[in-house]
Amino acid sequence: MKLARLAAPALLVGLAAVHLALAWPGAGERGVIAEEITPYLPRHPVVLAGADSNGVRLLPPHDQPDRRGWVSTAQWPQLAYVGDARTWPVFIKGHQSALGTYAGLALAPALGDGIAGVRRSSVLLGLALIGLVFALARRLGLGLALSGAAALACVLSPGLFFFARTGYGFELASRVAMLAALVLATRPLTTARSLGLGLALAAAILCRATIAATLLPALLLLLVHPERRAGLRRPALALGLGAAIPLLFALAVQLALPLHAGTAPAAKLPLADLAHRTATAPATLAAQLAWVADPDTILLPLVADLSRAPLPGLVFGTAVLALALARWWRARAGDGECLFVAAALGNALFGAWLYGDPQQFQLGMALEPLFVLAVAHQLQSLRSPRSAALAVAALLTARAWQCGALLSAEQAVTNPMLSGDAQRQLTATLAARHPGEGDTVTTTYNHVGMLEAWASHSPHPPIHAYRALRRGDDAATISAWREILHTYPARFVVLSTGPNLFDGPFTDNAASERALVSALPAASRKIVARHDFPCESGRPCLALLELSPRP
Repeated sequence: MKLARLAAPALLVGLAAVHLALAWPGAGERGVIAEEITPYLPRHPVVLAGADSNGVRLLPPHDQPDRRGWVSTAQWPQLAYVGDARTWPVFIKGHQSALGTYAGLALAPALGDGIAGVRRSSVLLGLALIGLVFALARRLGLGLALSGAAALACVLSPGLFFFARTGYGFELASRVAMLAALVLATRPLTTARSLGLGLALAAAILCRATIAATLLPALLLLLVHPERRAGLRRPALALGLGAAIPLLFALAVQLALPLHAGTAPAAKLPLADLAHRTATAPATLAAQLAWVADPDTILLPLVADLSRAPLPGLVFGTAVLALALARWWRARAGDGECLFVAAALGNALFGAWLYGDPQQFQLGMALEPLFVLAVAHQLQSLRSPRSAALAVAALLTARAWQCGALLSAEQAVTNPMLSGDAQRQLTATLAARHPGEGDTVTTTYNHVGMLEAWASHSPHPPIHAYRALRRGDDAATISAWREILHTYPARFVVLSTGPNLFDGPFTDNAASERALVSALPAASRKIVARHDFPCESGRPCLALLELSPRP
C-alpha cells in the first residue's frame, strides 16, 4: 500500500525532471521576441507614433515631459503605471491583463539576470500546467499510467516546450488557471469549491480573455454532468464570479483611464463581418487540429524556415475528433473526449469570429491538453492492454521526435526574431560605439525590446520607428525617413535581413532600407559602414548601418 501511495508523487517528480531538463537550459541564449519582453522592461520602449510633414510624434508616455503616473498607449504594455523605480503593467493588450506577467516580475530576480530569469519563471508556469494535466487526467478517470503518459505528451509537445521557454507569462498563466478551473469542476460543487472555481475562471479570463473559447464549453459540460450536478445556485455563483471580476475590473479601468484608441477589447472585431467569418470556422478547426497533433507545422517554418506538411497532423487530429464524436453519440466517450469535442468546436467558431484567418493558431494552444486527454481516453477503451501499451509507446515516440525536430531546428535558426547569436552580436557591436541619445533607430516591430533586453543598462534607449515606416508607400516612407533624420542624430540604423513570418503586416524591411538610402542625400548623409550578423544557420539575419554625422 505504501508503494502504491508513492507511485503518483514519484511519477510527478519524474515528469518535473524531464520538463526541467528540456526547458531550463539556454534560457538566456535564445533570441528575444518583442511581445515576450516588452511587458517586463523597466520602462516603455520609445516608439514613434508617426513621422511626416507634421513632424515626429512619440507614443505615450514619451510624448510628455513628465512620464510618471498612469499611461495608456498603443505599445505593450498598453496600460501601465509609470513609477519612479519602474513601469508596472496592468493590461498587456486590451484583452490580456498583466496578471500572469507578475509571476515573472516576482520570480525573475531570483532565477537569473534579465531575460533568463523571466523565461525560467515561464518554465515554472509550464511545470504547474503539467501537474494540472496529470491531476485532471486522474479526476476524469484515467489510470495512473495513462495519466502520466498524457502529462508526458504535454512535456514533449513542441507547443508547450516552445512557449514555456519564453516570457509569455500571460499566455501560460491563462492555461494554468483554465486547467485549475477544470480540475475544481470535476467534483460536485460545495460553496468553497464554487468560490475557488469562480476565482480560477476569473484569473484565466483576466490573463487572456480569449481562453474563454476553450474553457467555457469544457467547463459547462462538466457542470451539467449528472454525477456533478449541484443545483443551480453553486454553478451560478462560480460562473457569475468568474464573469463579474474581469468585467468589473475592465469597466473600472476604462472609466478611470480609457485605453488608447484602437486597443480596447474587441476594438478590431468587425461585427458586420461575423456572418462572413463564420464560414471560415471549418478551416479554422482544421488548422487547430493540425496544430494540436503536430505543433511543428507552425513552429518549424517560424524558427528555421523549414517546411512541415500539415496533412499527417491534420489526419490524426481529425481522426481523434471524429472518433470522439462517434463514441459520444454512442454514449461510450470518456470525459476527456467530450471536453475536447466541446472545446474544439468552440475554438473553431470563436477563432473564425476573432481572426477570420485559419492560420491564426493562438486559440489552439489552450486546446492541446484536452486533445491529449481525449487520446488517452481512447487508448483506455482498447480491450487489449498490450495494444494500448504499444500505442502509448508509439505516440510518445512521435511526440519525442517532434520535440527533437524543434530542438534541432533551433541550432540552425534563420529568423532574426529568434536568433540569440545575431541579436547579441549586434548589441555588442552597437555598445562598442557608445551611442548617445537619439543615435539608434530600429525599423521593424520585432526590434522593439530586443536591444533593451540585451543592453539593459544602456542610458540611451533606441528609437523604434516601425509605425512610421510600415505604410507600404515608398514616397511616404522616404518622407518619414527624412523627418527622422532631421529630428534625431540617427547614427545607427538596425535592419532585419532574414525572413520572419511576423514582419509582413508591420514593415516591408527591404522597402524600408531602400527608402533610407533614397532619403540620405537630401539630409547630406551617407552610409559609412555596414555590419552584417548571421543567424545560427549562417544565413543573413540582422544588419547595423553606420551613418555619417549630421552636417
